[in-house]
Amino acid sequence: MRFLTLYRREILITVFLAATYFVTRLFFILHLPIFTDEAIYIRWSQIAKQDAAWRFISLTDGKQPMFVWITMTLMKFVKDPLLAGRLTSVIAGFFSAIGLFFLGNALFKNKWVGFLSAAIYVLLPFTLVYDRMALYESLVCMFLIWGLYITILMTKRLQLYLPFIAGLIIGGGMLTKTTNFWSLYFMPFLLLLFDWRKEQRWQRFFRWVCFAVLVTALAYTYYSILRLSPYFGIIAEKNYTFYYPLNEWLHHPLVFFSGNLQGMISWLVTYINWLSILLIVFSFFVQRKLWKEKILLILWFVVPFLIFALIAKVLYPRYILYMTVFLIPLISLGVFESFRVWKQTVVGICIIVFLFASYLYVDRFILFDFAHA
Repeated sequence: MRFLTLYRREILITVFLAATYFVTRLFFILHLPIFTDEAIYIRWSQIAKQDAAWRFISLTDGKQPMFVWITMTLMKFVKDPLLAGRLTSVIAGFFSAIGLFFLGNALFKNKWVGFLSAAIYVLLPFTLVYDRMALYESLVCMFLIWGLYITILMTKRLQLYLPFIAGLIIGGGMLTKTTNFWSLYFMPFLLLLFDWRKEQRWQRFFRWVCFAVLVTALAYTYYSILRLSPYFGIIAEKNYTFYYPLNEWLHHPLVFFSGNLQGMISWLVTYINWLSILLIVFSFFVQRKLWKEKILLILWFVVPFLIFALIAKVLYPRYILYMTVFLIPLISLGVFESFRVWKQTVVGICIIVFLFASYLYVDRFILFDFAHA
């Protein structure tokens, strides 16, 4: 009872956000006609459920099987295959919202930034669309968010149990989509948060390197389960469908960069709007002592964004979703700091109202009139 009294406000906010999440994700979830890729993934899940010999069926198209495995499991409890597939994304999105709460709280040492991050995730049109579809993207985001959060804790605390958890999460992400390899590639960026001022810093740095090697080894060990399938090699072939291999890219390094970049920026602005972008910019002018945390988040967005613009053959808006979610804590920080910078509370309230109203305006079309969203 004392716990309920002390954290009554936080509990009420959590319950409200969870209820809002499931209402927005489950409302009319089957009204959207099935999308081509959804049909493919769901069919794979049906086959894998019926025949254990085909549990790696997605590898025949060069795609990792984690989404298929989860959907296959849900099909044992949910009769409608489309609903089972879309529930996989709903569940993944829910854990992404929770992960963003912990990520915002851990980076900026502020639970309200965490709550705002979760709230923005719940209402953001970009996440709303893909959390309601049987596609890989929501699951990809979930593993990336939790992978970053756990490796941040590992960097700050240097406790032995954390690399084992990080290896499991990142390995699960790698079994979802090649995109999740970023969690390993970006681990050196975590040294931005490493405390170089403490005593025995070189011993602690060596410990961190050992932990990073352990995380990588564990993740690749889990990923190596795919080698049990004779179709494992198709993953690499499929990847070249979406981006240019190095020897081909060197022949035209910047030919497609400008066009790709313009298209991706257009999608980003459409899905998160200009007010969110202004809040991200504003966040860099406040809480300057937390500049390393902000740079870490912006690197998780900018680096894959620019690399993808450079090498991408095939572009769809959903391919930038996993980058965009790392901007959410920056938007949240901008909103929270607006209350401190402008002493009048009404200014901060107006920013929150305008931000969420802009999201809800688009959300209304997504839920009720998707054709015009």
